[in-house]
Parts: sequence; structure tokens; C-alpha cells
Amino acid sequence: MRTIPLALLAFRGGCPVAEAYLTYLRLHGMQPALILMIDHIGEGSRAQRMRRFLGESLVARLLRWRRNRAARIPAELAVTVQQGWPVTLTPGREPDYQSLAARVLRLTVNSYADPRLLDAMRGCGVGTFLYCSGGRVPAKLFEEGFRILHIHPGVVPFVRGSDGLLWSLLTRGRPGASCFYMDAGIDTGRLIATMEFEPPRWPGLRVMPDNLYRALLYCYDPHLRASLLISVLEQLELGQDLASLDAKVQPHEPWGHYYTMHPELRARTLSRLCT
Repeated sequence: MRTIPLALLAFRGGCPVAEAYLTYLRLHGMQPALILMIDHIGEGSRAQRMRRFLGESLVARLLRWRRNRAARIPAELAVTVQQGWPVTLTPGREPDYQSLAARVLRLTVNSYADPRLLDAMRGCGVGTFLYCSGGRVPAKLFEEGFRILHIHPGVVPFVRGSDGLLWSLLTRGRPGASCFYMDAGIDTGRLIATMEFEPPRWPGLRVMPDNLYRALLYCYDPHLRASLLISVLEQLELGQDLASLDAKVQPHEPWGHYYTMHPELRARTLSRLCT
């Protein structure tokens, strides 16, 4: 098993992207040097009240259970949208992190800005990290000199921001993904590689738009991201530093920056996949 000099920032609960990365790495004979297995409590007042009354450990377990439960997809639909991919993801089920990396560190944090996360990243012995979960990364993490890789669901600079998968289908006619080094902007970091895929089609599929949307996010999009990750890593030379991959500056024009798609437009976009 080839160990890649990379650490995954994996927020626990409802994170099929991390499962996809780890499963594809194992399929291709690779493993990350480290997984930072993170329980994310949150900074909101409700989360902090729960923490005071129940204790941090119990709150972390409860929130992890709730996120995993929310990520579950009906089994038949999950199988349908994953047809043709080499592995089958199971959203709502935690991967066996211990068996999928050379080393695992567990920690509980309030957010990416939590000093405990910063300390763990400083002391873990790995300098390049792979961002797996949602949430805005604070600028001070980049001031530390860390390299943080992100695989975004859309080809930048044409599709930045939220709902990249759906905006790619609508504006470019096919899904895509981009691998770049994160910076303090929104999907504006130095670009390493992009990839586009044939648009998915499930003729005759009868499913509510909200259910298909969740299935795409949890069972389809992670395959696109993991495929690009493997493409980037397979081009590494032995001993090459992941912090110094060839990367180019993106144009920073304002076009191509999208927000969460309106439910009506989302339903129309999704309906095209089932005709």
C-alpha cells in the first residue's frame, strides 16, 4: 500500500465525500498518511448550551448520529445513481477510518477556527491537507503556511460557489470538478487540474426532486471528486511534494459565481436527468 503525504480533514457525520476519497484511494493501492477524524460541534448558541448541559463527548456523539441519519438515502435510489462507478458509497455510515490510513488522530472542535484544530495541524507532521467537509475555512489557517487541497464540484472559474454540480449541468451541460489549493477566497485558489464527465441520465426514474437532489449530493457527486483526486495523485512522481504541484492562478472575474439554486430551477434541472 502506497502512503501519500496527505492528511484528510474529515468532519464526522454525513460526509460521503471523505468516504469516497478513502475508498478510491484504497481501490488504487494508496492510503493517506493521516486522517484528522474531527467531531464538529459548531459555534451556535444551541450547540454550546448542549455542550454545557450534556458534556462535549456526548454532544459530539449525538450530533454525529444526527448528521449520519440525515445523510441516509433509500437503498434503491442510492444504487441507481451509482450505477457504473467502481465502488458503492453508503451515506450515513461512518467509514472504518482506522483501516484506511497510516495514522488517525481524533479531536473535537467548534469550527475550523478552533485552536485545537490549528494545534493538531501544526503538530501532525504532514504539511498538505485535503478538505473534505463543508464550511468556510478562516484566513488564519492559510497564514500558517498549510497547503489545503480542495476538489470543487464544477470547473473553475466558470462555476464557483454553491450547488456546483447543478449549475454545471445547467450552464455547461455536463458535471465537472476542479482540484486547487485553497485560499481565503471562494473557489479562487491556484488551479491544479479539472475534469468533466458525461451527464448522468436515468430515463423513467420517478423520484421527488428533493430526494434526487440529496442522492446526487451524497451518492453521485463524491464519485466525481474522488475520480479527479486519483487522477492528480497518479501523476505524482515518487517522493514528490504535494505542496508544490504545478498550479496556475485563476482569473478572478466576477462571472461564474453561483449561490444555492432556487428550488423551482433545481427541480427543472433535475427533471432533465430523468427524461
